[in-house]
Amino acid sequence: MSGTRPGTYFSLLGPVQAHRDDSPLPLGPPQQRALLAMLLCRRNAVVGLDELIDGLWGGEPPRSAVGTVRSYAYRLRRVLGGGLLTHGRGYALQVGPGELDLTRFDELTTRARAHVGAGDPEAARDLLARALEMWRGPALAGLPGPQARIQRERLAELRLSVLMERVELDLRLGGHGGLVAELTGLCLEHPLNDRLRTLRDAALERGGREREARTTPPGAPGGTSTPPHLPVPAQLPYVPGDFTGRAEAVRDLLDALAPTAPETVAVCAVGGIGGIGKTTLAVHAAGRLREHFPDGQLYANLRGVREDPADPAAVLAGFLRALGVTDPALPEEPRERAALYRTRLAGKRILLVLDDARDAAQIEPLLPGSPTCAVLVTSRSTLSGLPAARRLRLDVLPAAEALALLGRIVGEERIAAEPAEAAALVERCGGLPLAVRIAGSRLGTRPAWKLADFLRLLDGRGPASGPGFGPAFPGRDGPEGSVEACFRLSYDLLDAGQARLFRLMAVPRTPALDLASAAALAGLDPAEAERHLERLTALGLLESPAPLTYRFHDLLGEFAAARSEERDAPGERTAALLRLADHMLACAREAYAAERPGHPLVGLLTPTTARGASFEAGPSHIEAVLAVAVQTLEARPSAVGLIADMLLALDPALDGSFLWAALLAPARRVLRTAEEQEDLRAAGRTGFLLGSALTRLGRFDEAEAALHDAERAAAAAADEVVRTEILICRAVARQGRADWTAADALYREAIAAGTACGNAWGTTNARSNSVSTLLRLRRYEEAAEACRLSLAAAREGGDRYGEAHALYSLGIVARQGGRAAEAIARHRESAGLGVRGGYPALEVMNLISETAAHLAAGHPREAAECGERALAATQRLGWRAAQARTLRLLGTALAESGDHARARTRLTQALAHLEALALPEAAQASAVLASLAPPGH
Repeated sequence: MSGTRPGTYFSLLGPVQAHRDDSPLPLGPPQQRALLAMLLCRRNAVVGLDELIDGLWGGEPPRSAVGTVRSYAYRLRRVLGGGLLTHGRGYALQVGPGELDLTRFDELTTRARAHVGAGDPEAARDLLARALEMWRGPALAGLPGPQARIQRERLAELRLSVLMERVELDLRLGGHGGLVAELTGLCLEHPLNDRLRTLRDAALERGGREREARTTPPGAPGGTSTPPHLPVPAQLPYVPGDFTGRAEAVRDLLDALAPTAPETVAVCAVGGIGGIGKTTLAVHAAGRLREHFPDGQLYANLRGVREDPADPAAVLAGFLRALGVTDPALPEEPRERAALYRTRLAGKRILLVLDDARDAAQIEPLLPGSPTCAVLVTSRSTLSGLPAARRLRLDVLPAAEALALLGRIVGEERIAAEPAEAAALVERCGGLPLAVRIAGSRLGTRPAWKLADFLRLLDGRGPASGPGFGPAFPGRDGPEGSVEACFRLSYDLLDAGQARLFRLMAVPRTPALDLASAAALAGLDPAEAERHLERLTALGLLESPAPLTYRFHDLLGEFAAARSEERDAPGERTAALLRLADHMLACAREAYAAERPGHPLVGLLTPTTARGASFEAGPSHIEAVLAVAVQTLEARPSAVGLIADMLLALDPALDGSFLWAALLAPARRVLRTAEEQEDLRAAGRTGFLLGSALTRLGRFDEAEAALHDAERAAAAAADEVVRTEILICRAVARQGRADWTAADALYREAIAAGTACGNAWGTTNARSNSVSTLLRLRRYEEAAEACRLSLAAAREGGDRYGEAHALYSLGIVARQGGRAAEAIARHRESAGLGVRGGYPALEVMNLISETAAHLAAGHPREAAECGERALAATQRLGWRAAQARTLRLLGTALAESGDHARARTRLTQALAHLEALALPEAAQASAVLASLAPPGH
């Protein structure tokens, strides 16, 4: 029996309510109802007082939290009766059968599944429909607190799962006719849910609308493209659980940044010396503001005190990625990037945390334009040029707060056992939170140590700690020296091998290193390197943000770099970079071999490392390789041969990710050094990669010049395998200019060169690429033969990319031969291989050619649908030339289908892009545009 009064019924599936005999009960304010919801979700079980407090307020409860919870429980007991019981420091709410809508919902769904198992889908469908009718809106609607948010998300997922079960039963029972509209709306609401899209397509197909099922993109009814659903950015880093004090500063930040009705962007600046706790305070306050900024929180470390402060353009790129802009679609011009960033933020409630800023000039491009956003900045400088609603300058912690922080780290009982020594220790740390934390961490891992022992260790350090780093003892001459002293205490615990690895980890300009890279950097066996790295991490000298990945805290990185400058000779630091570059080449070479099986270039990339580790082709990994390439070259220009091979080995990764724009500046730097060193082989290889990037980006004039010089260098160096690749790339660039005769000559020369030097992969690639040129020159049989030879060679060699490219070429041949259906089938087969193989450029190429095939078949509506998908794909890659050509085809398809208004828009866009790139299709776009009736006629 329930302990609540008879006739009581509770509701969680919507706003939290309670009724007795159909009359609503007064449940009090939202937080009191949130407490009731927690008890109902754990019905008939004891929920501890601490858990209730954490569920209502999170990590920062008010001092009155215990009294408030007890007051809420007392008031609820008066309303509900004796069913709300006290158990020690917790509460339990007794709920009987049928007294909670969630319980009833679960019972109905359980019964429905039993009917499915018994072969009665109609009864099951009716029970699920009854269960779903119980929902009165979002579960726990309007309730505050982290626990309510968690339960709200859990119950929403539960409802969606049951809803999809009901839809599946509707389909089994032949009710597809009424499902399309419902499922289309659900796909828009949940665009990444594959199961919903499958159900929608099934409903369309059973209703005789197969074409819509095949062509409608995810979450886009009727083929109207919508951007994919993206998770809300939540980039705030971890805040230590022992955050202590700063109550007034936290209150000031909350008051200044919590939105009311702002007319301008709220900006707060937190200043102070290094280690004073600026970042911890800012991230802690930002965490407490999460509910005020439901559209997300963005975070960037601007590295203001380092020699390589963050470039605002690079930070904008990271923020834009978090806001849904892919790397290739990022504008190259910083002002355009900032404009797109502010457009994406317009109207959104987003909090930005800009950590460790150098000056106002670094911050200005990152400030949003929408007053619904707010900005929290930390910096060691005063940022005098920054307009700020509130400025805080942190001082050291008061003695009581510093002592409280130490107690939370090492344990209050140790502080109580040695109160005088604890006070002396925090005094030594000068009230600097970082120093207290480091000292506390040392003691926390040594429970047998007395605080007096630790103080004696500090006192025995001596009066100096090295050039430029001030005093050895925390607090002796102010807090700046205290961090140095605490760092040194941990550093001096290292053996020679650990200390050397710690120092060398600070040499490369990369944000993090994996185990294999760190081992290569130091010339160690990976097992030995792992032991060292784990020791460094245990001492707090390194962080491990992911398994077998290691990085420095900024200040520790500076400390390690300074130790390396003191202890390691310049030749040793350079040798470490060379080992790391060699390792990266070995990794990229293995990836090259896997992507392009049988390519003879693999044998011409010559790292001294016997074997590389796995290589990830994501933006951060490619950027790390490029950064190490440039840094190594700065240290040892004569290593340009190694660095040129390192870049060349990235070719498949760059092609797969379409991150060509990131290569341009490093490649030009390497090429310049190769020319200065008179290294023809390196100049040819780097020039080839630079020309490839420029060709992919549609900058054909620059590509031609780079490739012409690269070919001369490769020929002089007798680097014929690379020369074959250069000739192919030159031909592709000439195709881009519609110079078919020159392209044909270059392809024939590439085939001859590849045959002579044994570059079978290159000859296959040249034949496959030449098909478009041969068709333009009306040499149809040669084109078909080139396709057949390319496809056979690729399949024999297990070359997935070559196979996909040959199928693409066969599609073009079929279209030119009037076999549109065959062309479409070939392009879809090729695109599928491209997607599975990670070749986004091939997906774009096939979508464009499929659009042309639909046009050739006289199906402009299908062409327009395919063209919209092609356009979205080109925009994701940032492939401007492909985007221009897609716009022309799309505009033509819309014109032929009678949609002249949209056709005019697309053709105008096409013409602007084509003319800017000096592409020959501009004349065709202009002709179609001229044929359309003027607006209003």
